[in-house]
Amino acid sequence: MSPTLIDLSYLVAAVLFILGLKGMTRPKTAVRGNLYGALGMLIAVVATLVNQEVVGYSLILAGVIVGSLIGAYIAITVKMEGMPEMVALLNGLGGAGSI
Repeated sequence: MSPTLIDLSYLVAAVLFILGLKGMTRPKTAVRGNLYGALGMLIAVVATLVNQEVVGYSLILAGVIVGSLIGAYIAITVKMEGMPEMVALLNGLGGAGSI
């Protein structure tokens, strides 16, 4: 895929993320906002995977495996009483990852 098309895909994904956030401001449009955000993420992930500049997929695969194992462990071990703390931790990690 050409670099121009990949850049355009990232731009479309960014616009969809913004529309998704705007859509989630009201309960009436929240489902549509979630769909826009999910579609934006799908486009961004596919554009990254087909990018010719990616040297190897082993690091991406390793990240997916490690993240899946950690997520499965947390999903199995966290009790319902600890769910608010877990949500707060995941929100904090998401914020830290965006820096």
